Amino acid sequence: MSKRKHAIEAHFQSGVRLHGAGRLQEAEQVYRQVIAANPGHADSFHMLGVIASQCGQPEGAVACIDRAIALQPSAAIYHVNRANALLVLGRLDAARDGCRTALRLKRNCAEAYQVLGHVLSDLGQAEEAVAAYHDALRYNPRLPDLHNGLGLALREANQLEAAVGMLRIAVDREPKSVDLRCNFAGVLKDLGQIDAAEAVYRQILAEHPDNAVAHNNLGILLLLAGRFAEGWDNWEWRFRAERLPTRPLTKPLWQGENLAGRSILIQAEQGIGDMIQFCRYVPLVAAADGRVVLEVHRPLVRLMASLAGVAQVVAIGEAAPPFDLQCPMMSLPSAFHHRGEAQIPSEAQIPSTVPYLRADPALVEHWRRRTENLPGLKVGLVWAGNPERIRMDNRRSLRPDRIARLAEVPGVQLISLQKGGPDGGWRPAHDWTEELSDFADTAALVEMLDLVIGVDTAVVHLAGALGKPVWLLNRYDTCWRWQLGRDDSPWYPTLRQFRQKTPGDWDDVIATVARQLAELAA
Repeated sequence: MSKRKHAIEAHFQSGVRLHGAGRLQEAEQVYRQVIAANPGHADSFHMLGVIASQCGQPEGAVACIDRAIALQPSAAIYHVNRANALLVLGRLDAARDGCRTALRLKRNCAEAYQVLGHVLSDLGQAEEAVAAYHDALRYNPRLPDLHNGLGLALREANQLEAAVGMLRIAVDREPKSVDLRCNFAGVLKDLGQIDAAEAVYRQILAEHPDNAVAHNNLGILLLLAGRFAEGWDNWEWRFRAERLPTRPLTKPLWQGENLAGRSILIQAEQGIGDMIQFCRYVPLVAAADGRVVLEVHRPLVRLMASLAGVAQVVAIGEAAPPFDLQCPMMSLPSAFHHRGEAQIPSEAQIPSTVPYLRADPALVEHWRRRTENLPGLKVGLVWAGNPERIRMDNRRSLRPDRIARLAEVPGVQLISLQKGGPDGGWRPAHDWTEELSDFADTAALVEMLDLVIGVDTAVVHLAGALGKPVWLLNRYDTCWRWQLGRDDSPWYPTLRQFRQKTPGDWDDVIATVARQLAELAA
């Protein structure tokens, strides 16, 4: 190596040391000086890309690392860090390809397997992600955040016991990390270990009293346990935990006081099922002597017009009329909890009179004519949710061929209520879902059924809100609203739960439902 090249390399190494010490601006200056002296210095372009990623500039990172790869295409780590930047940009297919390129260049590249695990998790391929993380673990078990990534992938793959073990290792290595402890407590919750999960959250909050994520997660845990009063209070930290409302909170937040003729906008948040569940509180708001404007998802607009006390319904994204106060829909229980004359902190005080939503009579008559000649018990089926909205959809949803056993039950007419969902090669004999344009149409069809059977989706909430008999096929790691250790629901008097006894075991659930359905049909 010439003296000049030696001096350039020594200067580059000084930049690496500055970089490792967290002095990013100084390191960047050194890398640029090296490139000025040697425009073909691939490592400097690569390290500039790494700095760009660390500074939240993934597009700049890709541009810099592309130049490094053009100069030295055989460096596996270049492709790994480029894939990581593509992952941040949401270019998942390109990120996956980058990881695979790195692994062709270096078969035992632990970093490539780790980033591939991240990508596969984001693609919803949990089992494949677990395999990739295990490969990374085999080649370099000391990689930062590896046990956390593997633990979360195991959680998504419904391997909850293994997930707890892996996350416990991650916490043991970084015992002060709030994120790792929250992840660990989340899986303890999934396993039903409420006391252990609560202890983790309480310890975090003892150290960090204003940590919004821990407060929000503790709220969910307490609601799962049926401890509503404290649960609603912690639930109110969700917006500070980055669950943003549909529109800015520009007017005073309603906290249960008398409206005294003022108008209030009740805002949509989270999913359609959440809106159907919580809109039961809206008539109570209207009774506070004011004008209620309700914002909901567009497929709910017509249905919500049937809700008592609502002056106007607007869709998310539409302009709302002038209003004086506002309140996110899922903050209504908390508002009533703190309202002196009408507290709602306990299960007994949940407004549970059904129906509180009603189908359009003209639409009901249409479906009456369509279904009146069907013999036997008319049962609606929904077997899958929206995987784009809920990451753990693979744990709550079924392939249609798994629920097809119900078609063997005599005396039953199965009617599809499933819009979209996985293709499993089977559909119920009666499928009019192409004619269902929104939830007003679906409500009218549900009104003509004897029973609805479904996984945890908006249609189950709809059937409950209409006061129809509904059987919930519930996963092991249940959503907070269904609570633990019960087969009924404080939210819907007509709902019955059929729970997995072990994570992922739908066969036992379907067998039990088939027996109960046969008895009902008989």
